[in-house]
Amino acid sequence: MVQLYPDQSDLVGRVRQSMRHSKGVLMQSPTGSGKTRMALDMIAGAYAKGSSCVFAVPRRELLAQTIKTISEYGIPFGVISPDHTYNPLAKIQIAMTPTLARRLDKIPAPKILFADEAHYGGAELDRVIEWSRAGGGWRVGLSATPLKTNGKPMSDHYDHMEMGLPMADLIKMKRLSDFRYFAPQQPDLSAVASRNGEYVQSQLADFMEADRAIIGDAVKTYRELAFGKLNVVFATSRKHAGIIKDMFNAAGITAMMIDGTMGPDERKRIILGFARREYTVLVSVALLTFGFDLAAAAGMDVTVESMSDLCPRKSLPMMLQVWGRVLRMKDQPAIIADHAGNWRENGFPDDPRDWSLDGSKKRATSDEKAKPVRQCDIASGGCGFVHRPAPVCPNCGRVYPVMSREVEHIDGELAEIDRAAMVRERKQEQGRADSLEALRELAKRTGKNPRWAEYVWNARQAKKRA
Repeated sequence: MVQLYPDQSDLVGRVRQSMRHSKGVLMQSPTGSGKTRMALDMIAGAYAKGSSCVFAVPRRELLAQTIKTISEYGIPFGVISPDHTYNPLAKIQIAMTPTLARRLDKIPAPKILFADEAHYGGAELDRVIEWSRAGGGWRVGLSATPLKTNGKPMSDHYDHMEMGLPMADLIKMKRLSDFRYFAPQQPDLSAVASRNGEYVQSQLADFMEADRAIIGDAVKTYRELAFGKLNVVFATSRKHAGIIKDMFNAAGITAMMIDGTMGPDERKRIILGFARREYTVLVSVALLTFGFDLAAAAGMDVTVESMSDLCPRKSLPMMLQVWGRVLRMKDQPAIIADHAGNWRENGFPDDPRDWSLDGSKKRATSDEKAKPVRQCDIASGGCGFVHRPAPVCPNCGRVYPVMSREVEHIDGELAEIDRAAMVRERKQEQGRADSLEALRELAKRTGKNPRWAEYVWNARQAKKRA
């Protein structure tokens, strides 16, 4: 058996306890926290008791990774996919969700259905879950972001949720990588329409393909901040990815691209070259956004050390999945170069978020994002660091001659976001809320759980009495 971390064992225990009173339980835990291993630990326990389980995954890459991981447990299992022969005698099945959805009339519903990446899957996953529900079994969903990519809630499939440790805690525990966040001026996307909580892909692709300046900045920034690091670039389309790859190569930085239209052998060859550092830049189109384990695909360790994001997103679940690609644990902080201005829409990777099954979530709010920032002006001898207003640059110590309340930008230059300064300002704002009503207003404005205000107020009163 594979040994779980204490917090993983705690989450598994809480999910099992919840299954005593709920048939549909969602297990929420950040990308990279080990949800697959936690689910397989539950499956191993169920198998020991003679119970049947199906672990459903939405994509081929996840299927291969899950098969590799479950093999470590020594559990006999079958596979439901176009490339495998179905074994009806196996108590444990690892299934491709689309294949399973087409065979529901031929396969008995299991006692427990585990749905990996439960926020993703659409109508096919809906049919699989209803099949499980009709069979009287339990449903355990796994998700780092329990909000469907179209923004709809998860409460139609699950009636209870257990949450793992937040990302900030996992970073402090050195289970996930810390990061440094650099951001340019946000692209003007006012002409790009939105649909179902996300940009219209065709319009977004046209916009980003035409803006060669952003791509040039990405090449320049990689050379300055992360040269030699294994860097994943996120593009909006295959054409966009090709342009990016060509500009990196033209600059003498060998790059390759990968997308979902490639066969598994070609993808493995490209990823293996990346893992061996034959090239250090890998441009992705809608493939590395969730659940894709480069190490499993390559058959060797691959630690992504930096990322260049050239794909604007409104979807917080998708954004968190993308950030997760670079936050696997490593000795040095990950470098995140956000050329799409996604931090303004989605906050930072380790911002506290209070997920719920009804679709609400806490993230960096528009009020917080609209507060003025300042750039240590490179043209005036500064370092390019971006931070909250202060008389001195927190990064290089340069004393500013004049304080400005406006956002200062230098075209084409990325600047690091001072997360510590933002945290200090949020704490100061909380301190200025000197009544329960003021705390409630702050909770409402910043998207906090309404109970937060009462918790903070009661803690203050208890401290005064002590």
